[in-house]
Amino acid sequence: MSWWWSGAIGAARKKYDPNDGARTYESVALVVGVTGIVGNSLAEILPLADTPGGPWKVYGVARRPRPDWNAEYPVEYIQCDITDAEDAQSKLSKLTDITHVFYVTWANKSTEAENCRVNTLMLRNLLVASSPTPPTSATFASRPEPSTTWVRSSW
Repeated sequence: MSWWWSGAIGAARKKYDPNDGARTYESVALVVGVTGIVGNSLAEILPLADTPGGPWKVYGVARRPRPDWNAEYPVEYIQCDITDAEDAQSKLSKLTDITHVFYVTWANKSTEAENCRVNTLMLRNLLVASSPTPPTSATFASRPEPSTTWVRSSW
């Protein structure tokens, strides 16, 4: 049985002890979309001691206030609208210890062109805000299918 399967089955029963003392973290995650299905699962599993690389320090980002149903997770919750470059910059540029980014968010719009525009904007704002020196360009795949569209962006 894999670590994930055994951890996923028991994760809901595991509790986090805030009295575990001061911890040093080898792995620090930024989970963008922490209130979604995948993001919430990451917020639940990553801080556990038996998670590979764990326990992880976790920053969770979502645009809405923190919901009650994930309040017990040991996550530093950041309410941030990453479609807003200023909000992203003011809240995410302070995070200097991130080792991994889990980008598990998606904004659904009425047209494919609008989907591409807003989701590219969100990712761009995140990368610029969380990088001390933003990259001059990056390559992204917009769909994992034979007609994959590759976009090279510069900012």
